[in-house]
Amino acid sequence: MPSTIPTKLHWEIGTAYDLFICLRALHNPERFSLRPSWAAGVRSRLPAEQRKVLETADQVVSGHIWFVFNLPKPKGSAEVLKALQALPAEQRLSALSFHYDTPEDYKAILLGASAGRKWSEAEVEVLHSTSRFRDQPVNLPYLELLRQVWSNRREFGESYLAALQSFVSHFFLEEEQRLLPVLRKGLSHAQMRAGSLPLPKMLEELSSGVRYKDLDKVSDLYLAPSFWGAPLLFIENVNHSGALLMLFGARPDDMALIPGEVVPDSLLRGLKALADPTRLRILRYIAQSPETAAQLSRSLRLRPPTVAHHLNELRMAGLVQVIVNPEGERQYATRYDGFSSLKDLLNLFIHGD
Repeated sequence: MPSTIPTKLHWEIGTAYDLFICLRALHNPERFSLRPSWAAGVRSRLPAEQRKVLETADQVVSGHIWFVFNLPKPKGSAEVLKALQALPAEQRLSALSFHYDTPEDYKAILLGASAGRKWSEAEVEVLHSTSRFRDQPVNLPYLELLRQVWSNRREFGESYLAALQSFVSHFFLEEEQRLLPVLRKGLSHAQMRAGSLPLPKMLEELSSGVRYKDLDKVSDLYLAPSFWGAPLLFIENVNHSGALLMLFGARPDDMALIPGEVVPDSLLRGLKALADPTRLRILRYIAQSPETAAQLSRSLRLRPPTVAHHLNELRMAGLVQVIVNPEGERQYATRYDGFSSLKDLLNLFIHGD
C-alpha cells in the first residue's frame, strides 16, 4: 500500500470570515436559525439602495472565503475594506468571485457579459455546470441578474464597496468587538484538542458531528474559528496541492447569536428539532444504521426536498452525524452526544447554574 503523508495543521483567525458569513446569515436567516424580523431590522439600518446591493451580492458572489484567506493579518473588516479599495472598481467583483481553480471558460463568459447580448445555450450550460455555484439554482431570473451585474461590474464594484463600508460602520464594527474574544477562545480550545485527539475525531468534535473519510488526501489543513457560522462547517480548497480551509463553529452553546438574547440558539434549535414528528422518525430510523438522504426518502416515503430540509434542521441542532466519503456522498446517523449536550444545556438554562 502507498504510504500517506500526515496532514499538516495550520491555524487561522480573522473576523473578516465572520463579516461575510454574517451578511450571508442576515440574508438567509432561516438557514442559520436566525429570527427573520431581527435580521430585517439589522438590514434596515442601511439605506434602501445599499440594502439592494448587498442582497444582490449575496446571490451572485461566491468567493468570499478565498478572498479572506489571502488577506494580510489580522484579517479583520479593516483589511477587507482596504483591499477592496486598493483594487480598481471593475476588478472588485472578480476578486470576490473567482477562485484559484475557477474554469477559464466560466471566467470568459462573465467577463464578456454585455447588457445588449444574451448568453448562448452553450454559455448557459457552462454556467450550469460550474461547481462554484452548485448551491445556487441557475434559473432564468438568476441568469439575468448575473448578466446585469457582470455587464456593469465597474458600477457594481463602486456601489458594493460603499454598501459594505456602510454595513461595517452601522453594525459589524461593534459586532467585531463582541466576537473577537470568542474566536480567540475557540481557536485556543481547538489547538488544545488537536494535541489530545486524533485528527478525524478532533474535526468531528469541532464540526458537531461531521466525519471525513478522506483526510489522508489533504496535505495541509487550515482551521479557523467562526462565530456566525456555528454550527455549520465551511470548507474551501485553497490550492492545487490538496490544501483545505475549514471554518468551524466557535460560538459557545450557551451564547446566543443575537446580542443580548437570553435563550441560547443551540437550545432553541435542539428543542425545535425534537418537536417535529417527522424528525423523530428520521432519528429513530438512522439510529439503526447510517443512511443517505436518498435512502431515507425511499424508506420513509418522503419527498427528497422534505428529507433534505429535516436533515438540515437536525444537523443544525447537532443531533445527526454526517459521514462524508471520498466520493462526496453523505450518510447520516443519529448523534447521541448531541442529545446529552442538549439535556445539559436545558438543565443549565432552567436552573441557572
